[in-house]
Amino acid sequence: MGVFSKRNDIEEPGGGGSGLHLDLDERFCPTCRQQLQPWQTTCPDDGAAAVPRGQLPSAMPPPPAHLLDDDDR
Repeated sequence: MGVFSKRNDIEEPGGGGSGLHLDLDERFCPTCRQQLQPWQTTCPDDGAAAVPRGQLPSAMPPPPAHLLDDDDR
């Protein structure tokens, strides 16, 4: 037997979707990785060409040398 509720007209947060977010107009700067507006073709800060999220370089740059130094000095 099914369970019935008088409050079946209330929508749950998230709309029951899968949580997948897909926005084909999202563009990012490959240098500073900031999100750009859909109409921006270059980053206003460093002039790099905007790319979709999937084309961002996945490799993280090495940490700065001062963070790798020993604290015992």
